[in-house]
Amino acid sequence: MAIPLIIDTDPGVDDAFAIALAARSPEVELVALTTVFGNVSLEHTTRNAQRLLAHLGRTDVPVVRGAEGPSGAADVHGEDGLGGRAHTLPENDRALHEGDVVEFFREHVTAETVVAAIGPQTNIARALEAGVEFPRLIVMGGGLGLGNTTERAEFNFWADPAAARTVIRKGRPVVVPLNLTQRCIADPAFLDAVDPVLSGLTDTYRAYLAGRSDYEGILVHDAVAVAEAIIPGTLTLKTHLLDVDDEGALVEGKHQVEVAEDTDWPALKTFMEQRLSV
Repeated sequence: MAIPLIIDTDPGVDDAFAIALAARSPEVELVALTTVFGNVSLEHTTRNAQRLLAHLGRTDVPVVRGAEGPSGAADVHGEDGLGGRAHTLPENDRALHEGDVVEFFREHVTAETVVAAIGPQTNIARALEAGVEFPRLIVMGGGLGLGNTTERAEFNFWADPAAARTVIRKGRPVVVPLNLTQRCIADPAFLDAVDPVLSGLTDTYRAYLAGRSDYEGILVHDAVAVAEAIIPGTLTLKTHLLDVDDEGALVEGKHQVEVAEDTDWPALKTFMEQRLSV
């Protein structure tokens, strides 16, 4: 039986790869995309989610508009979030799901549902505060002594530190941190092998990384987290005692959190390449 999966997302180039991975994996039933501000504005992230689903032939999957807030990564992902190429994706004529995102979670999260939260944690925190329980919550965010927005804070947690703190304290998440995802580099050979529409979204992101590191290719942060939702056990987990400070940095605390520390990246990269090839 396929695993019901909801992806909470702020597309974003690496989000696009994560969404495509889920949409093309028979192990999961993609229940919905819930959108949040982050890489770009909520207007853009929601439209991007719709257009990505249209490209993937998955207009059956509803898109639920979530929380608004300040955007902060246009220099990484382009002004539209998809490297300036969102307009090249097909329109999705399916109307947005009507209703509040918290109520959507309340109505659609069952005992079997996995939620992969790969943007700022605002929607997830609001749902937790409203009493929604997530049986399995996988979060891409944070870093153990490592940041990519400040020296200590990763972007998704930095964008809404209070929400990240709520998720760490109440959500019992599996956290997939920068310490792991920054080792998961989709190199030029990978990008040449996958869906050319997806790889065509990456130019801005590649240029950004090339100007700040020796990476050739892109980091597929969010797809690493979604891979764990598709094939549980893909990532090696270890329990840590953590909290989140006011900057959005993961710090030592008293809340038990499963943290993804390792994976067989060559095998995972091959898995992604196979699923993302046309």
